[in-house]
Amino acid sequence: MKKITALSVTLTLSASLIATSLAPLPGSVDAASAKEWIQISERTSYYGEAANGQPNGRGTIKWGNGKQYSGEFINGKRTGNGKYINEYQLDGETHKVVYIGRWNNDKMDGEGILTHKVTLPDGSVRWNQIQKGTFQAGVFQSGYDVIHAVADPDYSFTYKKGKESLEIMGFNQNMKQAWTAGTMFSVHYKNGNINKKSSIFPANSAAEQRQNDVAIRYFKSIQSKVNPHLEQFEALSKQVPLK
Repeated sequence: MKKITALSVTLTLSASLIATSLAPLPGSVDAASAKEWIQISERTSYYGEAANGQPNGRGTIKWGNGKQYSGEFINGKRTGNGKYINEYQLDGETHKVVYIGRWNNDKMDGEGILTHKVTLPDGSVRWNQIQKGTFQAGVFQSGYDVIHAVADPDYSFTYKKGKESLEIMGFNQNMKQAWTAGTMFSVHYKNGNINKKSSIFPANSAAEQRQNDVAIRYFKSIQSKVNPHLEQFEALSKQVPLK
């Protein structure tokens, strides 16, 4: 992030004073010096641009057994654009988390993409997830969340922004046609006071069946509004294979 300071320089200023006036502001990426190796702790090392003995500018930090971040720093904190990777073992499964996007004060903050893959000891993938949208203070806030898992059905799709949310359980092909035909495995749509649900399962009562039919008719009425989300769901689902 560049900070621009308005300078008023007269012809009587000396060359050294002009150079001092134009120096980068403390804490900005521009203040970074040449690349350095820094051993931050016993298990944490950094290589990249630095200032005052800490990461400042672009560089890579590695810590633990499988964590690393490559990108921008300000005053030792991950701030700006960067890529984070965390690989670890839990209950015999291998987890790999990758985030590419904006950071602020060591937290995911801004536009980004987060993926999380869980692999079994035999090499098969049990869970694969992608979140694309806006993060704040390390938490996913709005956008698209697609999960592909060993389950029935094997896909879960979520879109959320403000008061609007769309949750679908089902499959990742011909989603527009399934929406039109009312054959989605399950749909839950909320937008302000609107709260509609539908399912392919038989209702427990005539009243529940009427509610289901009303929801499907409503979903058909908003087809053009939902189509871009269905297209995005299908596109993102191709990025989370179970292999």
